[in-house]
Amino acid sequence: MVRKVFLLVGLMLVLSLGFATAASAVTAEEAEVEGSGRLWAKGIGYAAVHGNGAVDISVHGTGTILVKGAEVLRAEGQGRRWDLPGGGTLFAGWRGKVHVAGKDLNVKMWGGILELEARGTGWVFLKGRGHYRV
Repeated sequence: MVRKVFLLVGLMLVLSLGFATAASAVTAEEAEVEGSGRLWAKGIGYAAVHGNGAVDISVHGTGTILVKGAEVLRAEGQGRRWDLPGGGTLFAGWRGKVHVAGKDLNVKMWGGILELEARGTGWVFLKGRGHYRV
């Protein structure tokens, strides 16, 4: 099931939304966060991040990651990688790590056991099972 706010990976932007729970983990099936700071999430499901900053993603199961607007993109792992016409990169059946940074960055990911850390300004949407903290 692709839910549970863990893919906050994209969350790079959503961190400091002024949440006082910045030090504690939150469990949810769906969450949307907006702001500046740092966000960490881990779980199974779907995550979307949009904004300015950096996102580090670790896929411990297998997952799919779609990246658009990256000025910096580094990946190491196993799976398929396609550079898309018109810009963007798609990772499918991916197991490994991906680092993305840039302005007006869009990162979408879904799959099993995803862990992400996002830093910067923007918004993130999480759906699935897992935990996140800002």
